[in-house]
Amino acid sequence: MAPVVVVDGRVLAGNDTGVFTVSGDLPPYTVEEYHAETPLWEKAALLIAVILVILAALWAVMRYGLKWEHPYRELHDRIFCYFFGENYTHNTKSKRKLRLVVAVGIILTSVVALASLCIGSETTMGVGEALSAAVSAIQKGGHSLTYEEMLIYNERLPRVIAAFAVGIGLSVAGAVYQAVIKNPLVEPYIMGVSSGAGTFAVAVITFGFTFFGFFSAGSTYLTAASAIVGGLLAFGCTMLLAEKTGGKSINYVLAGIVVGLVFSALQSLMMVEAGNKVSSALSWLYGSFANMGWDNLWLVLIPCLALSMVPLIWAKELNLVLLGEDQARQMGLDAKRFDRIMLILASVLTAFCVAFCGVIGFVGLVIPHLSRMIMGGDHRLMLPTAMAFGGFLMIAADLLSRILMTGYELPVGAITTIIGVPMFAYLLVRRGKSYDA
Repeated sequence: MAPVVVVDGRVLAGNDTGVFTVSGDLPPYTVEEYHAETPLWEKAALLIAVILVILAALWAVMRYGLKWEHPYRELHDRIFCYFFGENYTHNTKSKRKLRLVVAVGIILTSVVALASLCIGSETTMGVGEALSAAVSAIQKGGHSLTYEEMLIYNERLPRVIAAFAVGIGLSVAGAVYQAVIKNPLVEPYIMGVSSGAGTFAVAVITFGFTFFGFFSAGSTYLTAASAIVGGLLAFGCTMLLAEKTGGKSINYVLAGIVVGLVFSALQSLMMVEAGNKVSSALSWLYGSFANMGWDNLWLVLIPCLALSMVPLIWAKELNLVLLGEDQARQMGLDAKRFDRIMLILASVLTAFCVAFCGVIGFVGLVIPHLSRMIMGGDHRLMLPTAMAFGGFLMIAADLLSRILMTGYELPVGAITTIIGVPMFAYLLVRRGKSYDA
């Protein structure tokens, strides 16, 4: 091809087939300015702010315009009276309210689960595209997948399912702890179970323990098994110390804090010797669903859901426990034996929850308390509510951990702690005087 030549404003070029000419004014070349896309977390924050402003405006209208003393409570009563009428019993009202609350929880969980499938730190898909990729990948059995199918099937779908199961498990475990110990401050993290699990897991990660050659170094399964053993050991220490110091509700809280501090100190000592493995240890301690896959998902999903269903069978007995040991005995319940069984069940459930996902705190505090605020203290109503919202909170926390910072994944345990600490402070301020009752 001949070089391009400009003659009297004409651009001439030629090749083996002929000569080409272009005349006239060419548009000037301009460099397009790059406009960075608004980060997803800013959009989410703006949406939340708009919702809060709308709710605040609605509250102000009802409170000062309509002169309602308790605006949202009265709005709730009016809605129920409109749909169900005024002549329905307390039990019927509670059952209908439970169905409504559980339905809301299921809808919220479904929405945030779908969002978690669609949204990622690097790649975002439409709802239809994500669902289509998920269905197609399942039909193919996980083989010969496209990039989108692989992203949904191997990365996001196991995380969503695992977060759902762990959220339910930690919520139920927290509700059981609080019922048996009769203290709304108690939850798996405070009882020392999570700290014990973390210490044993860090020991395996840091020192490459292989259990005498039965497992490979850094085995995920050995880490999970060690975490379960460590969590149960820490729980045993907490129970022993609490019962030796009087067995009151405050003793369990203090014993859990002491045991947790001891295991946390051991973690710190081991982290000094961790060397280049410190990042892996920290990732486990702060909680993450990044390592969840189909090979280990079932070891989380089945135990967590199965053990979470057991307290539903004994919901009436949990109500009797709240009445006190003497009254429970009069109703035919061996309270001490029942308490031990429930505490062991909650500890095993917690150990399975943190085994593969790491330490995740405050879910067992926030969700049971929120459930009591909505449905009251009856465990027949409160436990299903906790299960409905526990999965929602954990999936939402996992989603936030992936999208708040582009290119980085934040610890999901840090997200739940940020949510849980204000609730913990609220309980201390509002109900601190009644803990010994």
